[in-house]
Amino acid sequence: MEPILLPTWNSSKEEKYFEQSSIAHYNKTVEIVNNYNEWKIKIQKYCENDCVSLYDVLIKFRKLIFENWELDIEKYPTTPSLAFAIYRKCYLQKNLIPITEGEDFNFIRKSFTGGSTDMYKPYGENIRCYDVNSLYPYIMKTSKFPVGIIRKFIGDITILNNNDYYWFGDCDISTKKDLYQPYLQLHVDTKNGMRTISPNGSFNMILNSCEYYNSLKDYNIKINHGYFFDAKNIFNEFVDDLYNLRLKYPKTNPMNMTCKLIMNSLYGRFAMKPIYTDQVFVNKNIFLKLAKKYEIIDFIDLKDNEFFCSFINPKNLDKELKISIGIASAVTAYSRVYMSQFKNNNNYNLYYTDTDSIFIDSDLNSKFINNEIGNFKLEYIFKEVVFLGPKIYAGITNDNKYICKIKGYKNPQNISFDELKSLLNKDNKLNLSHKKWFKSLIDSNIIIKEQLYTLIATDNKINCNYILAGAIV
Repeated sequence: MEPILLPTWNSSKEEKYFEQSSIAHYNKTVEIVNNYNEWKIKIQKYCENDCVSLYDVLIKFRKLIFENWELDIEKYPTTPSLAFAIYRKCYLQKNLIPITEGEDFNFIRKSFTGGSTDMYKPYGENIRCYDVNSLYPYIMKTSKFPVGIIRKFIGDITILNNNDYYWFGDCDISTKKDLYQPYLQLHVDTKNGMRTISPNGSFNMILNSCEYYNSLKDYNIKINHGYFFDAKNIFNEFVDDLYNLRLKYPKTNPMNMTCKLIMNSLYGRFAMKPIYTDQVFVNKNIFLKLAKKYEIIDFIDLKDNEFFCSFINPKNLDKELKISIGIASAVTAYSRVYMSQFKNNNNYNLYYTDTDSIFIDSDLNSKFINNEIGNFKLEYIFKEVVFLGPKIYAGITNDNKYICKIKGYKNPQNISFDELKSLLNKDNKLNLSHKKWFKSLIDSNIIIKEQLYTLIATDNKINCNYILAGAIV
């Protein structure tokens, strides 16, 4: 058989192997193992140690959660569900959160478009990257959210006091002029899948009320109909307590990261997609009976008379899933409003923006910079940086650190800056490859395949020299 490369360890010192404080100790040497039985023993020991380490982490995490909130993590399989449990136990007021389902859920979900990521200039020098400190928790702490009874409206909802209500409206929109950095965004279905765009011109979208009032200076907006709610701040105590608790611990302490994860995970739990399906492994006879009784969504023929089947279970339709999509949508909408003040700004040129960061060619006003939640910190200054598209950029910092981000591509640091910079020339492209794992339920295995990844020049994002996008071939 082919040689297997494995890290070595000292079996005589197993008990103390992971007690070292120096990171140099964890630099692994590699040995070649040709004997299968020897390889099997070492792999088994490796997996056992891995499981023991994970067990120790979970036990420590369970203790931290119980000591602070008296909750058992065994009842909450995900971080969002745990964050939701903490919120319900300590902060939630009765009959406050509106449960969205059916028609109102489907309507409001169209307004939930996430963070805003875009690029405007493909190359820059002496570019500053500023990052917001805990953007989503800051928004949750300082904003009012849709609560109470769900009500429909038709026509101009703005005749009501905008400070008392929060609404989601079907709106006909047009830009007053072509914006270099448009900021109202929507999802569109294209031949390459769902895409998030911020268009100029005329379009229709489901708009959050906070974005409506923020965008009137640049957009003409006609409100047709929608849903409205009372507006109330419901997360200020939750964020204050978690943030202050986090500050009590250094970043090396697990409690610091625990607080950060809980703060940032809560809002997404309100947007949980309703799932009414069950999945089962069955033989052919049972599969045929299920097909007669239930709506089959999907199935996989596993051969040997076995099937993996997904079907709608009517019992699930009666479950109250405690989803409030409007709250999650409002968190992201308020965040886009906050970041929009740094677009179309005459004080600097904006090269690139992510959900909570901006890349500009001059210093940001000092009033925005400090260590408080919701303010900016200077992350990097790039001597040179290339922006190839959303989530695709690379640059060399003033201290000669190389930073490279390529969405969907493993080990982007292996691609040189000069290679990426060459793509600014028209008709240039870069053919890359990386290994990806593909699991097969039918064959009960995982296959590692070489996958091509091509960076090519396109001009379909905005009209700005040559702008690039990643495409899997």
